[in-house]
Formats: sequence, structure tokens, C-alpha cells
Amino acid sequence: MNKAELLVYNLLKNNPRLKKKVRDIYQRICDFIPVERTKSVYPIKVRENFFFGFHDKCPWSFNDEFLLAHRFSIPLRMPLPDDCVEIGYFSGQGYSNFHSLAVTKAWNWHQGAMLQWLGDSLNIIFNDFSQGRHIARILDLEGNLIRIIPLPIAAVDFDGKKALSYNFARLWTIHGYGYSNGIDPAGKELIPSRDGLSLIDIDSGEVHFLFSVSEITKIAPESSMRGAFHFFTHCQFSPSGRRFSFFHRWVRNNNRHWTRMITANLEGREIFIFPTSGMVSHYSWRDENSILAYARVQKEGDGYYLFKDKSGEFSVISQEDFNSDGHPSFSTDKNWIITDTYPDRFRRRYLILYNIESKRKYILASLYSPPEYVGSKLEDVIDCDFHPRWNRKGTMICFDSAHTGKRALCTINLGDLRLNEPFSI
Repeated sequence: MNKAELLVYNLLKNNPRLKKKVRDIYQRICDFIPVERTKSVYPIKVRENFFFGFHDKCPWSFNDEFLLAHRFSIPLRMPLPDDCVEIGYFSGQGYSNFHSLAVTKAWNWHQGAMLQWLGDSLNIIFNDFSQGRHIARILDLEGNLIRIIPLPIAAVDFDGKKALSYNFARLWTIHGYGYSNGIDPAGKELIPSRDGLSLIDIDSGEVHFLFSVSEITKIAPESSMRGAFHFFTHCQFSPSGRRFSFFHRWVRNNNRHWTRMITANLEGREIFIFPTSGMVSHYSWRDENSILAYARVQKEGDGYYLFKDKSGEFSVISQEDFNSDGHPSFSTDKNWIITDTYPDRFRRRYLILYNIESKRKYILASLYSPPEYVGSKLEDVIDCDFHPRWNRKGTMICFDSAHTGKRALCTINLGDLRLNEPFSI
């Protein structure tokens, strides 16, 4: 964002509906200005009518041989209760051969069906809808059912042994990251006392309820929580799997929302609330003790911060290079961040690589985001964020993009970053 756009953003950031209207008008005006909207310094392999999902899960198998994906056939709109996507994986040279394994009705455009690998096995897990409730299924690469988990999963630890679960039907009520089918057992209850986070043993299917939304709301309560609709979302395990993180969010009038980023141990104790101020959007664990998040800190404003878990300590990640939100994740060696941006005035999304040691930023691509991928309502989450993700070796990037006019699963081969200086447009 330039200085004028940043000023408008800061004026409107607490009113999402008005901010969206102003942004939409601004982009429509800029549509008439001729600029180069799509370019990349690396070749992009595009697989139209496929996508993966969020930035916090790796679509590659442990040996980088297979690439997970969803295939869709519905038009560009919010999913209906009976809409399905296919679950499968790519193999072969350039990940060109798609193998379909199953279909699911529990999905959304941004996170798919929470499709992911189970540790270093070649088994996959994803959410589904069966007999009126959300569940998770585990399959092998032949499509054989291994196990059904009685709750939908939000995150799986790195060993593939434990999973976290929350209420996806509740998210649909207020947020595009839920599922269009299923019934929220908490209903219209603003602060449910029997709905919350659960820990699942994947091998046995045993479920351990950790804590409720109500219990978390009572910890360091804020005045904005009164009369708001509360829920949990965005879970991740720490690299060791001994702790996990999640968002506690609350919304008023289906418009303004607040977020706290929280960590806890596997017993649901040692709860820590990070020193943010009302907003945290996307994050990634760097190591067992630190989390990178785009957040608002009271004295510093909005930006990328590296927070220390169970501590009030944090450091700023280059406010000169980053003044807008994105979806960050770390390479295997933890020295590189891959992230993205939302569409600028010319509807260009940027794919960004940043080296923590040298503090150098590289723009790998700017790709056009068609205006059709902007929902008419704030609740229409149909846009196609890049959500960039690393392969296991740290040599390839996978991301979702609609720059060809159709939502697609894309990959870029970066080579060995330890030996080669990446290019920048």
C-alpha cells in the first residue's frame, strides 16, 4: 500500500463492510488504467479447476513424490450443502497426473476439506459430512478407508498422531471458513459453554474435550466481548506437537470482529494470550518457541511480528518491506519466508520471498486477480488467495491462483535457495 492507501486503510479497518465498498470502487476505477498486471520471473505450472487450501498445511508427501489437491466442478459461488469436491493427488513428472480418491461435502474455497498427510505415511485425512454431522476420513493412496474420526479435524501434528477439532458449522454462521451443511449444536448462543476445542487421538479415535469457548472468554476478558458472537478457528500444532495455537474470535453485528492468538499445552493448560491489540490474521510457527503473525500491536500498529511463546517479547519483521496482510510460512531451514498479498489497486496479488538473515525481499510474481473473484457480500468468501506453501525440501512453492481466469493449483520450482540467489521482478 502507498501512503494514501495506508491512511484510508487505518481509517476504515474497524468497519469491514465500508472498507470493502471503498476498496471495490477504488479497484473498479483503476481497472481503466493500462498496466502490466501479470508477470513472474519463474515459470508457473497451472492446473485449472484444482486448488489445495490454506497456507498452514503442506500438500506434498514426506518424500515430495505426491501433491494433494481438490478438484471442483461447481460454478464460482459459495458452496451449497450438497456440493462436492474431489479429493486426490498429483504424481509423475511435474505433478501432471491426477488420481481421484474420494468426494466430500465438507469444504470451503479457502481451506478445502482440511486435506493433509498423516506424518511420514502415505495416508491422508480430510473432513466429510455423513448422517447429519461432520467427521474426518483417513484413506490410503488406493482410496481404501482406514478409519473414520468422529469429529472434523482442523490440524494434525507433525507425527500424524493427534488432531485438533472445533465446530465448523458454527464458523459457517459467521465466517467463510465453515461448512454449509451440519447444525451448530450451540445454535445462536453467543458464548457457548459446551462448544470448544477437542484433542483427538488419531489411532484410537478417542476424543478429549479441552476447554469451551466460555472458559476462554473468561480469561482476561475485554469490553468488546460483551454482546458478541464467539468462536474458535485457525489451529496449528507447534513443531514438537507439545503445544498448539488457535484464534479466539468474536463478532458484533456480523461486521466488526476481534481476534486473540492463544497457545496451550495438550492438556488445555498453560494458556498464553499473545500481546496483540484486537487483530491477528495469519500466522506460522517458526520453531518451538516463536510464531510469526500478521497482527496489530498497540504501540507499533499492523505488521508482521515474531512473537515468543509464553512471553511478552516480540520483534518487528521489516515494516519497510511489509505493510499489508499475507499468508506466511517458513522453509524447512527456517531462513526463508514465503508470503503473499491481497489484490492491490490494479488487482495484482504479489508472491513474496523474504530472507530473515539477510533481510532481503524478493517479489517472485505479480498475478492478476479477476473481479469475479470478489464476493458481492462480505460473507461471500469466494476469492482465490495464493496461500503459498513450501515443499519438504524447500525447493518448490505451491499456491492457488485465478490469474488465468479460473481457479488453479500452481507450482513454481525455485531450485536450491542455499546456492542460488532468487530473482525478483
